[in-house]
Amino acid sequence: MTKNRATQSTALSKVVEEYDLDRLVRTKVQIDIQQRESLQALYHLAVELSALRSLESVLNTALRHCLELTDSQFGFVGLTTADSQAMDVVAIQGFHPTNHFYKHHHLIPLHPNIFARVVLENQPVRSADAMSDPRRVGQPDGHPPVSAFLGVPLRVQDVPIGMIGVANRPEPYDDEHEQLLMTYAAQVAIVIRNAKLYEELTTAKKELERKVASRTRQLRNAKEALAQKTIQLQQLLTETVNVQDRERRRIAQDLHDGINQLLVGAMLELKSGRDRLAKNNLSGVDDSLEAVQNILHRVEAEIRQVVHDLHPPTLDALGLAPAIRRYAERFEQYSNIPCVVAVWGEPTRLPPNTEICIYRLVQEALQNVSAHSQANGSNVTINFLPDSLELTIQDDGRGFDLDALQQDGRVHLGLFSMRERAERLNGVLTVQSRPGQGTKVELTVPAESVMLNKCGD
Repeated sequence: MTKNRATQSTALSKVVEEYDLDRLVRTKVQIDIQQRESLQALYHLAVELSALRSLESVLNTALRHCLELTDSQFGFVGLTTADSQAMDVVAIQGFHPTNHFYKHHHLIPLHPNIFARVVLENQPVRSADAMSDPRRVGQPDGHPPVSAFLGVPLRVQDVPIGMIGVANRPEPYDDEHEQLLMTYAAQVAIVIRNAKLYEELTTAKKELERKVASRTRQLRNAKEALAQKTIQLQQLLTETVNVQDRERRRIAQDLHDGINQLLVGAMLELKSGRDRLAKNNLSGVDDSLEAVQNILHRVEAEIRQVVHDLHPPTLDALGLAPAIRRYAERFEQYSNIPCVVAVWGEPTRLPPNTEICIYRLVQEALQNVSAHSQANGSNVTINFLPDSLELTIQDDGRGFDLDALQQDGRVHLGLFSMRERAERLNGVLTVQSRPGQGTKVELTVPAESVMLNKCGD
């Protein structure tokens, strides 16, 4: 009987050993299957992430894989801010916060708490029940309760750049989940860094393309403006030569018609006086000499007027305001258009080149009034300010369509000449005109430009 019991015991031991061996084999097989599935999941994650370029896609794809792998209810990805004082929750899944909630709570201060410790200590943090964990510092209203929690750092060259957090698994997270999530995080951190670099490169490329396009437009516009300026300067040169020729002919005509005739008259009177003197007609001689004297006074006046037209001596002697007043008087005489000159502020002497430049601009503007405006009146206002000089020439004439004039492609010498003089003064010239509403020319010259300009006569 004892022998039978021993035999039964031996048989039972064999059965137990076979059962344990079978269970061990099944366990090993299960572990191998899980490891194979984990490796396969990691491979699929790497393949899927490698095809992504935007940071948002990388974050959402990585978080989805982590939730599926750990059987978690919800999770998030946080990245440290530039000042390393907070963590920005950049991806959330399994929880859909309102816009108001996200706006006020997406930044988690990097203070010791169950979440931030992952980044601060650069190591995984696990909790079986976050609601009762002593490291918990509370959560904002509207956040779902957190039971089981696992957080792992995202590292680049062993420096934490953020974290992946998953929560509310049916069972607590174990070492295997932690190790697997750490492996995932290492892969994800590299892809996040690459995605950031790609976005920075894309942004830099777009900015470079924008700058190149902008610079290309500027160069094209500058080239067109230069070509237009060349045409205008050529036309201006031609017109200037014509004006100079006309001015020379006018001066020659004035000398011939005025001074030359007066001199001929003076010679005739001298001949008459000499004849009277030969006849001993002394009273007649006195009349002839007086006539010669009157003629010579008129010659002097004519010469003075010619000289004044070439360069006004009043400008050198008295300054800008008196010279413009004098010119306005002459303008009224030959155009029959009243011209009122008003001077505001304290008149001061300006550099000679500045005064002649402004004087010529007034001349040009009033000549345009005389030639084109059909005005009943005009006025010139000079305002001497501490930091600038303001000049206004205005008429009540028929005006013109300024836009149409500028678009017809021709150089209009008067406007072009005034703009050129304003540019030499580093000033701002504006012309306002509408048909039937007169014309207003305004020039503003800053004080430093008034002192430093190089405008010529």
